[in-house]
Amino acid sequence: MAPLVGTKGAMTRWTNRHPMPPDEEIARWTLDRPPALEAVRAGLQRAVRAHAPKNAADLADLAERLMIAATELAGNALRHGKPPTVVALLRADGHLIIDVTDNDPTTRPTVDPDRRPGSGGLGLTLTQRLAQEVGWYPTDTDKHVWAQFTIAADRPG
Repeated sequence: MAPLVGTKGAMTRWTNRHPMPPDEEIARWTLDRPPALEAVRAGLQRAVRAHAPKNAADLADLAERLMIAATELAGNALRHGKPPTVVALLRADGHLIIDVTDNDPTTRPTVDPDRRPGSGGLGLTLTQRLAQEVGWYPTDTDKHVWAQFTIAADRPG
């Protein structure tokens, strides 16, 4: 299914597809209320420092983009999905993936292209801009919304 494009060129529907298969799960958080997002952000910072390759370029930038995407996707799941919300940090072939799950497989992430700036609801658009790849997929019991980030290595010399 191709993404729909709104009047301003923004993608209005995320593509239904799986991320690349993960090599490992680095961390997992289960949330039931927005205040729990603070623990996710702190845990993501620690996880990126501990699990990114030692030659990764700009770990602070990578951690910041992951924290923003995780906060936006988990916030959406807490607001619009069915609890609990689970945030997983996965590693897959030179990439880190934020995978957010809620128990509502019947809804899909959709961007409102006509929403006015300052009225909220721009988390999916922001995540699209911060990540290299985004998508979502349902299972029989839940929905996964994910964002993938490349771990860039410093170039020698």
